[in-house]
Amino acid sequence: MNSPFLHVNDLRVSFPGKRGDAVHAVRGVTLEIGQGETLGLVGESGCGKTTLSRALLGLVDFEGGVSLQGERLDWTRKPKALRRRLQLIFQDPYASLNPRMTIEQTLHEPLWVHFRMPRKERVVNVARIMDLAGLESGSLGKYPHEFSGGQRQRIAIARALILEPEFVIADEPVSALDVSIQAQILNMLRDMKNELGLTMLFISHDLSVVRHVADRVAVMRRGEIVEEGDTRKVLFEPEHPYTRQLLAAMPVLPVSI
Repeated sequence: MNSPFLHVNDLRVSFPGKRGDAVHAVRGVTLEIGQGETLGLVGESGCGKTTLSRALLGLVDFEGGVSLQGERLDWTRKPKALRRRLQLIFQDPYASLNPRMTIEQTLHEPLWVHFRMPRKERVVNVARIMDLAGLESGSLGKYPHEFSGGQRQRIAIARALILEPEFVIADEPVSALDVSIQAQILNMLRDMKNELGLTMLFISHDLSVVRHVADRVAVMRRGEIVEEGDTRKVLFEPEHPYTRQLLAAMPVLPVSI
């Protein structure tokens, strides 16, 4: 693995239960992500993947330690500066895009909020990210409902990456898309990651998707990491019974001769 970029040590997240007892959503997760690496986080729905990502982004309280490039990640101090460094790509692009804002407004807003960037510079930056995302410049005046699902996800990715963050969490970014569109978005995301030098946590329940984008894979079950390692080793030589169950559940298309 490359030099450690993000280090998570014994991270725990609990919520109050109906009877006053605690519900442990994340149970002592420890992991590292190297500089420029993509770690795939896989597991069934409800296993704690999204809760872990929300903790990393300071959206839920947690116990344990998280460090970014050797410095403790503290969302109580200068959260705006951290938002520039860490960004999230949402699962549902339609729900995450403001329906009252044009795409131009959507992409200009982060640059103004975080940098107070003059309009001329914003125009240049928006044009560049539109090109990387495979979006036509003539569509800037349109609203989210005027685009297809795949195009909306390209816009959502462009919005997350226009600040040139150091770390990106992609939470099921292609699960709502058709299979043919998924491949296009994954290829685009991989190219943008390489172009911008990003480090990424890619969350998915689909092992076939993770196989194409992740350098390493961590398997999560009931709030715990049960297996972690090189993508090829984990997916083709799994050691934990739960990983083998996930692989066995993958759909296989029948082959006619």
